[in-house]
Amino acid sequence: MKNVFRTFLTAAAVFVTLGAAAQEDPSKETVIINPFACTDAVSQAACDNMRAAVLSGFSDRGRFHIVDALTDETLSKLYADRNAEDVVNDANWKSESEAAYKALGAKKVVIGQANNVSFSTFKSDIDGKMYNKAEVTLALKVYNIIDGAMVGSETIAVTGVDADSKDGAFNDAMKDLRKAMTKFVDNHFKFETYILELGEADKKGRVKDLYISGGSEMGVAKKTRFKVYTERKIGPKVTKSEIGTLVAVEVMEGVTKCQVAAGEEAIKEKFNSGEKLIVIVDKHSIARLHSKEYTRSALAIHHAYRNRCNHHRDARDKRRDYRCADSDNAYDIQLKGNSHDHSQQHSAAYQHN
Repeated sequence: MKNVFRTFLTAAAVFVTLGAAAQEDPSKETVIINPFACTDAVSQAACDNMRAAVLSGFSDRGRFHIVDALTDETLSKLYADRNAEDVVNDANWKSESEAAYKALGAKKVVIGQANNVSFSTFKSDIDGKMYNKAEVTLALKVYNIIDGAMVGSETIAVTGVDADSKDGAFNDAMKDLRKAMTKFVDNHFKFETYILELGEADKKGRVKDLYISGGSEMGVAKKTRFKVYTERKIGPKVTKSEIGTLVAVEVMEGVTKCQVAAGEEAIKEKFNSGEKLIVIVDKHSIARLHSKEYTRSALAIHHAYRNRCNHHRDARDKRRDYRCADSDNAYDIQLKGNSHDHSQQHSAAYQHN
């Protein structure tokens, strides 16, 4: 599996280097990715590739300055003489590295454990071929560096399939892990940005649109909804008060034009007075975007499967036709249930031909 490992580790190094160039962008959050631990069921090489896929997935989202704790000069010295499992356990991650984390301007750190990598084979009901299947499980935790609180925890399971080799199946699973990081990031890292400028007022003095920092490179999509907040410090605590709602209508590189859906007067007044306003993506908007992404993926799978069935149908006997029809029904149910499982044998067969 050496070729597969080299591919992912090289890609991760490139992505982290690109992330470092954006350190000064105030709309990008600095995140530290710590070394990963691994169980006895996972080789160090496989663990390294799972971590590389996570790094690449974070970079794909475009919202972070990523610090790789294994390549950063300061952090790597802290870990040089220690075992990985000693570095990343829940008890000592903060005490060992807190000062270095804060010096880098990071607010959150991600630690992970590679739990399992297993392989199996199966025979496809569609083309009768044998396929290799890789099943990979990884646990990720996100900690707030300031107070040490765990702010997110998730176990991610992905599956890869390849007709030629176990290496190919593992490589395919890593692609899915990289894609899975989009949802993980959106679940556990709020996209915060700020208003660049207000649009032109109409004849009645109303501002119907404005521009915020961050666009397509941050994963913003058209119709994404944002909440606008003011901040108020009460003693040692900082509270937020919602004053408005925005909807993305035009997404560009680095900038997004938004329609003011609610709170126009409050936003205009506070922005013009110089008060600090924070723009945060609406979590309900994120859920809808992920649902649309799933629908597009599921429909593509559904159509590909139907095309494959139609291609072979004339050459098959009636019994084979019934089997294909039954599989169609199964996919109809799967689509309606909004539950796509990449490890399903039928989908695996035509996805990787």
